[in-house]
Amino acid sequence: MNARPLWPPGHALKLLQKVQRHESPMELVYTSHERWPCPRLPIHPQRKFDTIRISVLDSSFNPPTCAHLTLANSSPPRYTMNSGLTDSTLASVAELDYDAKLLLLSVRNADKALKSGDATYEQRLEMMYLFSKDIPTSVSQRPEDKSESAHANVAIAIVDEPTFVGKAVVLRQFLHARISGLYTPATALDGMAISPTSDGISIPGLRLVFLLGFDTLVRLLSPRYYASEAAMMHSLRLFFSPAGDDCYVVCARRKLAEVEHTIQEDVEAKTLSAAKEFVESERVALISIGADGVDEQTSSSQVRTKVALKDETWKKLVTPSIANYITQNSLYVS
Repeated sequence: MNARPLWPPGHALKLLQKVQRHESPMELVYTSHERWPCPRLPIHPQRKFDTIRISVLDSSFNPPTCAHLTLANSSPPRYTMNSGLTDSTLASVAELDYDAKLLLLSVRNADKALKSGDATYEQRLEMMYLFSKDIPTSVSQRPEDKSESAHANVAIAIVDEPTFVGKAVVLRQFLHARISGLYTPATALDGMAISPTSDGISIPGLRLVFLLGFDTLVRLLSPRYYASEAAMMHSLRLFFSPAGDDCYVVCARRKLAEVEHTIQEDVEAKTLSAAKEFVESERVALISIGADGVDEQTSSSQVRTKVALKDETWKKLVTPSIANYITQNSLYVS
């Protein structure tokens, strides 16, 4: 028996078609609770809640892998959490986590188009739902805790934007409108510190942290995805600027030799300089996920290839719920 998402038949398809027809730039398919991205539970008592920090795992999810899960569960770099937290509070909080998490599927990818044998967008959304249940409520949560309270503050969305710079603009507009509608004196959750404005309350700001694989970082910093190198630098500085989109990037780096090879092959010298600028300004962080027992080389394409070759080791590269879904729906068999 297939495990199906908690949405009515045709719900995901309707939203997909709405986005694909350009009737809407972004749609939420699923949220873990009705007030997402605002926290479901009271926040840390010492924290002034003036910024909602949202990690955005943007992927093709074809299928989601254990590497995706490790990246989704990774602890945020501390400098992405600085607003609203004093040094003493930072020192007292053993493990920090994002306030909310977003699994994002783009229906218009700059490099990838649907191919024969791929999972459909609807199937990917269903796998994303199963995947979301494997994300614990915090980085310190025990994986075996499957109670409802252990579920992360997570949502699933679809967007019609091929570039991260474009996605950041759409996300900020969409999320600001959503939070403005939720964040009122009547609906504010316990633990939220609200301050009066002319309208009665102060809407918290947004901080987006994009979680990427290294190949995606290469594309973010490649001039060929922009009108020119000058246009790329202008767009990236706006993307990373506190006065602009105020975005961060956390990238899962590969083994050093492969990183160096990829850089030599795919990134020009001026793009490397751009990467250095944003790493030094602490807007781009490189992390290793191999220490958590996950093969850093795990990829969705690796899973698809192994399934097609009837190599049963593919099941070790995904979570049990995703493995069951792939098997039950005969995905990637040809």
